[in-house]
Amino acid sequence: PVPRGRRKTMPARRARARRLARPLSWALGKVAAKSFEARGLAAAGIVGEWRAIVGEALAACSWPDRLQRNGTLRVRVAGPVAVELQHLEPQILDRIAAYYGYRAATRIAYVQAPPLAPPPRVPRPAPPPLDPAQAARVDRATGETRDLRLRQALRSLGRTLLASPDS
Repeated sequence: PVPRGRRKTMPARRARARRLARPLSWALGKVAAKSFEARGLAAAGIVGEWRAIVGEALAACSWPDRLQRNGTLRVRVAGPVAVELQHLEPQILDRIAAYYGYRAATRIAYVQAPPLAPPPRVPRPAPPPLDPAQAARVDRATGETRDLRLRQALRSLGRTLLASPDS
């Protein structure tokens, strides 16, 4: 027979392990998912990532309202933009599928209503100025990149990293 004290310590250890601190994002994700599910948003990430999925221009005039169980995504649109979005529906559905890796929505129903305002975007502070020697170093490192957009992005990244106080 196992002494009584030992039987109590194992469950106590498990209970203590359950109370350990977890990242806040873990708890917020669970709370938000329950809230969104209550409103019918099974894929809660569509709301949080709407700008990344459809782009700035479409996100400015539309907002996802509800994802129904049959795969219909209800989107709030302002004014006559619904007609334009109907023409873009296949591309929007493809973007949602590409973002999630599966067909989270199979069709879109448009609701004529002003879109809910997303939270305001906080502008990023400008990086501190970079001395000319470091700027030349970044330019030399990226100078052979053929793709212009990629070269500009790499230069911006390099300058930001060299200008940050941690580097």
